Amino acid sequence: MHRTFLAGALLLLAAFPYLAGAQESTSPQAKAQPDWATFNPSPHQSERRGAKISAIIMHYTAGGSQASTVGWFRNPDAKVSSHYVVGRDGTVVQMVPLDKSAWHAGRSTLAGKSGVNAFSVGIEICNWGPLRKVDGKFVTYDGRKYNGGEPIQSADGRYREPYTDAQYATLVKLSSYLIDQYAITHITGHSDIATPKGRKHDPGEGFDWKKISEGLKEKNVKHIGPVTEAEPATAS
Repeated sequence: MHRTFLAGALLLLAAFPYLAGAQESTSPQAKAQPDWATFNPSPHQSERRGAKISAIIMHYTAGGSQASTVGWFRNPDAKVSSHYVVGRDGTVVQMVPLDKSAWHAGRSTLAGKSGVNAFSVGIEICNWGPLRKVDGKFVTYDGRKYNGGEPIQSADGRYREPYTDAQYATLVKLSSYLIDQYAITHITGHSDIATPKGRKHDPGEGFDWKKISEGLKEKNVKHIGPVTEAEPATAS
């Protein structure tokens, strides 16, 4: 009985290696960057092929817990990842080394350059995004009972889960760290780079870009916030 159970467990771990815990990354990076994050690698990553990091892209997870997002990004079937996942309490899990591309942007263009994964750092922020009101109660986009903070009504009239002060503080701290390491020119949202326009909506109308720009006002970043059509393009 014991041998049968052990053999079955080994087969399960072979088929689904993310169940076994952190896997060794193909990157030289063996620990989190910065060191106050937790390193828990995703298998979904690729080479940057010489591209230099110049952008930070903000996303929302459209989910509740940090643990569920980390678990999904480690699932071999996910085919999606981000460099960082920021929990509701501001804690940070790093999932892809900075010298690798995470699979967070999809079809995308920024400042005239396509394939934003190659030259960006992706940050997922734990947040349900838009909420719906059903029989006087809020539910998530997929119909689950919403148990988060008091929903806010954004300028577009939709209700959304609010981002936490701890998350904003961490985003400023993490962005500052990245700016000090790389020549960051843009910090913007997934909705601003996804093509065709309107394909993605995160981090959403409820995200307060002013808190990010004010927190980074001492840093030399060309653009922080939504990208407008008027912004000049640069050569690829």
